[in-house]
Amino acid sequence: MNTTKEAEFDYQTYLKENRPDPARINRGPKARQKRREAVVCNIRGLSYYEDGLHDCAIEDFTKAIEAKPDFVEAYNNRGIAYMSKGKYDCAIEDFTKAIVVKPEFVEGYNNRGVAYAEKGEIKSAIEDFTTVINLKSDDKSNRVEAHYNLGLAYAKHGEINLAIANFNKVEQLEPNELDIYNNRGIVYYNQGDYDRAISDYSKAIELKPGFAEAYHNRGEARLHLREWAKARADITTAKSKGVDIIAAFHNDYKSVADFEKKNDVNLPEDIAALLEGRGE
Repeated sequence: MNTTKEAEFDYQTYLKENRPDPARINRGPKARQKRREAVVCNIRGLSYYEDGLHDCAIEDFTKAIEAKPDFVEAYNNRGIAYMSKGKYDCAIEDFTKAIVVKPEFVEGYNNRGVAYAEKGEIKSAIEDFTTVINLKSDDKSNRVEAHYNLGLAYAKHGEINLAIANFNKVEQLEPNELDIYNNRGIVYYNQGDYDRAISDYSKAIELKPGFAEAYHNRGEARLHLREWAKARADITTAKSKGVDIIAAFHNDYKSVADFEKKNDVNLPEDIAALLEGRGE
């Protein structure tokens, strides 16, 4: 099957928006043709990536790099494509190459940090996200992403206060950032602070009324506070929105009996049946 795509763009407009460094430009028609070829391949690679054709995208990003070995964006884009395929070492290598070419490239640090986190190398991830913040990028979205990623990384590393501090910073910078409320709620839940967890899950639901995971999480938190009617309503809503509530419950507890023993409580029969899938 022929999957070749035509990349339509205004090259002169691209040059104005991505002004090259004069000191690093090779002159002459062949050099200009190489730069143009690199841009075409990079744009076509992005198109392939958006269509889910990650192998085709990687092939074009590679061609872009071959035509222009210092093409920071192509390294970054290929790294993202590699991450989508679970090839984190390849991704880290590409993000590192982008950073070597452009040491202040904040997207490279953010993306490399995500790749490290996916590999379980949390300390390296924390270093990269911290670098983004220290670079003091004028782009607020980069700082928001870095603090959010730091929050997740610190939570995985067991540094709860630092995780919450970074989630709080995201809330200050971008109060409508949905995912921080659900994830900060999870941190509070794991610490046994169910009231704060419920507050955060509720904020997530306010921002996205169809947020099924937040309903389930709030329902489980309410079980601990013995708010039976509210817990039942949340868990039922989560189920209606597609959450496998039985599997989700068993991620934390072996059984209803296990929950009851660990929390010194007897669940109402209808809630117990709901969590065990009885009577369906």
